[in-house]
Amino acid sequence: MLTDELKAIIEQADVLPDEGEKQTKPRYKILSAENALQPQPPIEWIVDGLISTGSVSVFYGEGGSKKTWALLDMAVCVARGENWLNFKTKAGGVLIIDEESGSRRILRRLGDVLRGHNADNETPVYCVSLASFDFGEAGDVLELHNLINALRVQLVIIDALADVMPGRDENSVKDVQPVFLALRRIAEETQAAILIIHHSNKNGGYRGSSAIKGALDLLVSVESKTAGNEIAFKTEKARDTVAGEFFATANFMNIEPKMFWLTPSIAFDTKEFGKGERYVLRYLLVNGASEMTDIIHKADSCSERTAKNSVYSLADKGFVKRADEGGQGEKATYILTDKGKEEASKL
Repeated sequence: MLTDELKAIIEQADVLPDEGEKQTKPRYKILSAENALQPQPPIEWIVDGLISTGSVSVFYGEGGSKKTWALLDMAVCVARGENWLNFKTKAGGVLIIDEESGSRRILRRLGDVLRGHNADNETPVYCVSLASFDFGEAGDVLELHNLINALRVQLVIIDALADVMPGRDENSVKDVQPVFLALRRIAEETQAAILIIHHSNKNGGYRGSSAIKGALDLLVSVESKTAGNEIAFKTEKARDTVAGEFFATANFMNIEPKMFWLTPSIAFDTKEFGKGERYVLRYLLVNGASEMTDIIHKADSCSERTAKNSVYSLADKGFVKRADEGGQGEKATYILTDKGKEEASKL
């Protein structure tokens, strides 16, 4: 049971002014076991089982992975309240913060997606392009907060992370963390979901500090086959749902009026290899069983680090395997599997 003294402290915290200025909203509220034991509301989904209200998410991929197209498609589906792929959506406004494409390109793409869904000009999807937002600056954080409230949107899509933290180092916790803390605060206060488009690194993971992943409710990689329009989405972190994969086909109609839309798809077996993976496959095909140190030091088309990571990724995919016993003191030696030999011979 709360004592009278503790209740007084809690009430004071709720109305404490900030640096002598009148504060319309308390800085924080002290929550107790009594609060936690009350029935809690269920998670409210904007994209069912994927994007929840008040969440912060990142979708990342290589250039050409169709991540922007895919999320514009999500934006229009949410604005219309129609399914995005196999996910139900809650109808509501969407705001796109474009700091990468420019108004000419983003409007062309958005128009294609709107037409692909038979959407009209009353569809509640809005865009701000090349406004030079810097979410490491308090003024711009407040501006986004005000935009969300003014437009009454429930989903914000930001393209792309590097462009809204200009001059800051993606690999630095001290540069990344304040940006994500600010976005988290906006999401919590407005209950809008904030979804950020980001780029992958040379090894296929997301670019930048591990603090990025730590700050998120959802992290999704986006991969597109070079030949064809199949897209794979893989959840790498999911706080409110179960991690998994889902797939889509990108549909382009390139005659006027141009259109774009996504349709659900089944899993595709991608056998497309990165530069490092192609090097490792070729090397092992020519040289047979090889020690990891030799594979790394003789890399001629990628960095040594990429070569090492590529050995591990190929092992995960079943194209290479350890040739030694793997005991203590053993030098790691790798060979191609039968599947690996088949693919290496095609390179």
